[in-house]
Amino acid sequence: MKTVAAFTAIAVVLAFGGIPTDAEAGKVKFRVKDNWRISCNTARHMVRERGYSPVRIKSCVTPVYSFYAVKKGRTYIFRVDPRTRSIWNEGRAG
Repeated sequence: MKTVAAFTAIAVVLAFGGIPTDAEAGKVKFRVKDNWRISCNTARHMVRERGYSPVRIKSCVTPVYSFYAVKKGRTYIFRVDPRTRSIWNEGRAG
């Protein structure tokens, strides 16, 4: 039983990168990655696959990503839902 407890303690120390000191304890931040969402860059490439080039990022901080995309000299605004991968055209920009 002592061996299992010792291995558990070692695994915890290795998994968290050591025992934090008082100075480091306030700086520890946990980042939760949302595996259900695609990245902004992946969404941009999805718009490019539809024949639009160049595709510039308008906003990737909102729940729905938006892009400026050019095709045949005309600029369009696209929106991509990162959870469902749905793409829709908002119409021409400007």
